[in-house]
Amino acid sequence: MSLKGLLISAIGVVLGIVLWVVAYFELPNDVSHRNLAANPPVATSVGNTTGTSTGSAGNSTGQGTSGNTAFYSLGPGQNTLTLNIEGVTTDAGMTFNGYNNGQLKITVPVGWTVQVHFVNKDTNMPHSVGFVPWSQRTGSSFTAAFPGSLMNNFQSGIQATDPAVEFSFKATTAGQYAMVCGIPGHAANGMWDEFDVSSSAKSPTITTPSGTVTVK
Repeated sequence: MSLKGLLISAIGVVLGIVLWVVAYFELPNDVSHRNLAANPPVATSVGNTTGTSTGSAGNSTGQGTSGNTAFYSLGPGQNTLTLNIEGVTTDAGMTFNGYNNGQLKITVPVGWTVQVHFVNKDTNMPHSVGFVPWSQRTGSSFTAAFPGSLMNNFQSGIQATDPAVEFSFKATTAGQYAMVCGIPGHAANGMWDEFDVSSSAKSPTITTPSGTVTVK
C-alpha cells in the first residue's frame, strides 16, 4: 500500500475511535447499551467550592447545626441582631453551633444591638459565651469587649440541664473581636469564633466555610 493509502487508513481509524467514544458517552443508554453502574457519566464541570454564597451559612433560614435552632435573625427592635448560640462538642471538638477556631464570623454594623440566647447542648461539660477583644480569643483571662457582652457566670458556665441564658449588648466600636467560651481551657482548645463590628456594613452577615449570608 502506498504512503498516501496508509495515511488515509490511519485517519479513518482515528475518526472511527472518536465517533465511538462520542456515541458511547453522549447517546442515551438504550442506544449505546452503556453499563452506567460500571461507567458513570464523565464530569464536565466543577462546581464552586470556595466562592461566596448568599444563603448557606447553616442554611438559607439560619438553621443551626443541631437542626432545630435558627441561630441568627433580625431582632424585634430596630438595628438588632438575635443570636441563638449553642455550646456543643462535635467530632471537631468544642464548638459554637458546630463552628470553632474562627470558622464562624459574625459581622454587625457599628451601633447595632446584639441579643444572645445561649444554651448548652453538651451533656459532658459546662459551657458559656461572651464577646471579648480579639487578642484574648485563645487566652485564659477575659475582659468584656462591650458593656454587658459576657453572660452571667461566664467563667463557670451552665450545664446542659440548666435553663438558657439571655443577655444583650451594643456593639459601639468598630473592630475585630471574638466570641469565646469562658470555661478555663475551652477557648485555648478552639472554642472561639470571630465577631466583627463594621463601620461600613449596612446589614449583619454570617460567614462560615459554606459562604456568607446577609441577615435580612
